[in-house]
Amino acid sequence: MAHATPSRTIGRIFTPVAFLLGCVLVGYTASVDASKPAGWNAVGPTAVVDVAKVFEEIEERTNWDIRIESMRASIESEARSRSQAMERRLKESEAITDPDERQKVRDEVALMQLRMEQWGNAKTREVDREESLKWRSIYRNLLRETKRVAEAEGIEVVLVDDSESEIRTENNQQVPLQAQVLQQISTRRVLFAKTTVDITDQVIIRMNNAVGAP
Repeated sequence: MAHATPSRTIGRIFTPVAFLLGCVLVGYTASVDASKPAGWNAVGPTAVVDVAKVFEEIEERTNWDIRIESMRASIESEARSRSQAMERRLKESEAITDPDERQKVRDEVALMQLRMEQWGNAKTREVDREESLKWRSIYRNLLRETKRVAEAEGIEVVLVDDSESEIRTENNQQVPLQAQVLQQISTRRVLFAKTTVDITDQVIIRMNNAVGAP
C-alpha cells in the first residue's frame, strides 16, 4: 500500500483551509460593502485649493481693487465739493438781512443736502455692484482654471481646503456664540483628508496668466 507523501498530506490540509479563508474574506468584503452608503463609489484622486491664498496672490483681484479704489476716491472728491458748496451757501445766508431771502437760501441748502444724500446712496450701490462683479469674476475664473488643472492632472474631485482652520467666536450681542459656531460648521467642506494634492499654486499661475492673455 502506497503511503501519502508529506507534500500530498499538506496539500489535502491546505486546500480546505484556503477555501474557508477565502469564504471568510468574501464575507468580510461583502459586510464592508454593505455598510457603505447606497450609491457609494470609490473616489479617484482628490485635490484641494487654498482659496484664501488664491485671493491674496492673483493679479485679477489687484486690478479690480485699483479700479474700485479709484471710483471711491472720485466719489469722495465729489462729496467734498458738494459739502463745500453747501457750506458756502449757508455762510452766504448768514450775511443776508432779508429774512425771506435768507430762508430761501437755506431752503436751497436743504434741497442740496437731500440731493447729496440721494446721490451718496446711488454711489454706494454702484461701489457695491462693482465689488460683487469683482468676486463673481474671480470665482468664475477660479472654477475655470481649477477645472483645467484637474483635467490636466487626472484629478476627479477638488475641494476647498479648510480642514486646518479653527472655529472662532466673537462676543457679539447681535449674533449668539452658538449661531456663530453652527454657521462655521455648516460651511465646512473638508472634515478629513488622508491624502490630497494641493493645486493652489498651479491655479494661481493659470489665473494670473489668463489675466495677461489677450
